[in-house]
Amino acid sequence: MDENNSFPILSQNGIEEEEEEEDDDDDSMTSQQLFQRLQQAWLNEKYSPVLLKHENLLVLATFELLDDIEKRLKSSEHKTTSFRWLMHRTEYNRLYFILCSYIRTRCFKIEEYPAAALNSEELLSPEECVYAHTYLNNMKHHLKKTVLTELKSEQQQTDENALVQLLPKPNLNEFVFFQADKSVNGLVLTSESNNTGAPNDVLDIKSDDQYIMQFKHIHKLIVEKEIHLV
Repeated sequence: MDENNSFPILSQNGIEEEEEEEDDDDDSMTSQQLFQRLQQAWLNEKYSPVLLKHENLLVLATFELLDDIEKRLKSSEHKTTSFRWLMHRTEYNRLYFILCSYIRTRCFKIEEYPAAALNSEELLSPEECVYAHTYLNNMKHHLKKTVLTELKSEQQQTDENALVQLLPKPNLNEFVFFQADKSVNGLVLTSESNNTGAPNDVLDIKSDDQYIMQFKHIHKLIVEKEIHLV
């Protein structure tokens, strides 16, 4: 991704047998970069207990690439008989699976923690925001119908928003594995101070090393893309 947060034009020209090898290498490098970024966004979302910011540009670029690959696969004269055609069909399926899994993972978190998701609407795509509002409203209606109606008359006046507060929330104390993309010095793990006034638990993270830690300590580092979950 460049400084303007945009992706380069992606293409998949390698499915034609007669193409030059160096052009195929250039395109595969561009596609590989997209695949690696999507895979990492998927793993971060999969292992994070909370919703991360929606990778809108990445998702759109992946849809564009998948559409381009599919058109070329359909128009190829060597369908099912060319090893290159089969290879690109496999790559298409792998990319499609990761994209769908990324979207499903985010939908699952919205359904699991709808109130928490709407407390951070800036992390959602417009479609996810509509889905979260719809899901939460349906949840409120369900709770009102199945819970409030079973209470005593004076308790039935309970605000349905109070019931929403009883919905599960993400566990920020959950332990996660991560790998550092760059060195981070002075990561404070506790707010308690020693006799000198300095924090007791401070950790220096070395680039490329792997660690296990409570998510709440490294949430900011994930947002700033200084580490990634594994």
